[in-house]
Amino acid sequence: MARASAIAGFAATSDVEAAMRYGLAPSGTMAHSYVEAFPHERAAFRAFAADYPTNPIFLVDTYDTPAGVRAAVDVITELGLTGPVGVRLDSGDLGALARQTRAILDDAGLRQATIVASGSLDENVIAGLVAEGAPIDGYGVGTKMGVSYDAPSLDSAYKLVAYGDRPVLKLSPGKATLPAPKQVFRDPTGAHGDVVGLRDEPPGGREPLLVPVMRKGRRLDRADPAEAVRAARGRFDADLAWLPEPARRLADPVPLTTTVSPTLTALHERVTAELGGAVRRGDQERR
Repeated sequence: MARASAIAGFAATSDVEAAMRYGLAPSGTMAHSYVEAFPHERAAFRAFAADYPTNPIFLVDTYDTPAGVRAAVDVITELGLTGPVGVRLDSGDLGALARQTRAILDDAGLRQATIVASGSLDENVIAGLVAEGAPIDGYGVGTKMGVSYDAPSLDSAYKLVAYGDRPVLKLSPGKATLPAPKQVFRDPTGAHGDVVGLRDEPPGGREPLLVPVMRKGRRLDRADPAEAVRAARGRFDADLAWLPEPARRLADPVPLTTTVSPTLTALHERVTAELGGAVRRGDQERR
C-alpha cells in the first residue's frame, strides 16, 4: 500500500520499512492508546517530545480537542520546542475544529505549528475541507487507502487472443473479446482518447503505451526499488497531467472515449466471419 500511495502522489508513509526500501519520507504521530497510557495528556506529550524531538505531531482529540490543543501548546512552550511541531485532529467536525485549533495556536504565538487531519478520510472528504478553506496543512489517509470501499474486488480473467499465429476471440454475449495481441496508442496532446490497435501496427503519430515487463518468465526491470517508485510516480504525474480537466473531476467526471483502430476492427470482422462460417459448416455436418 505504501508503494502504491507514493506512486499516486502521497507525500509520506507511516510504514518505516517501506520508507527505507522505496526511499520515501517516513512520517507519523502517536496513537490514542499512547495518550491513555499516561495519567494525563501533558505527560504523554512530554514523553513523546522527548522521544521524537524533531517535528513531533501531538494527537489532541483523545478527550477534549480544544483542551488537548492547549495542553500541546503548554508542552511546546515548556520544553522550548522551536523547530517544526504540529497537532493532529482525528475526529469530530474537522473543519470547525481546525479553525478553532488554528486560533489557539496563533494566539500562543505558534503560527508555524501545523495541523494534520485524519479519521476515515477519502478524496471527497478532503476536497470538501479544502473547498471550505479549513486551515489544515496535511491529511493522513489510512483505512480508505488500504481498502477499496467503492470497488472491493477486481473482476479479471485470462482471455486467449491468439493461438500461435492464429488470432482468436470470444463471441459470448457480454464477454466478447477482440482478437490478436494489442497495443494502446495515446495522443500526446490529450485532445483525443486512446486508441486500441494491433501490437505491430504503425502508431500514426501516437505514443505506444505498453512495453514488455517480463521475458521468459523473468522481470526486465532491474532498477533499484526506490528508483522504480520514482519512475512510476513520474509516469503517474504525466498521465494525470495528460487528462483534460473534465476527466479529472472528483464529481461527475467526463471520461475520454477509447476507440478501436480500423486495422483491429477489420481483423475482428474477418475472424468473426470466419468463425460464423465454421459454425454453419459444423451444423451442416451434423445434419
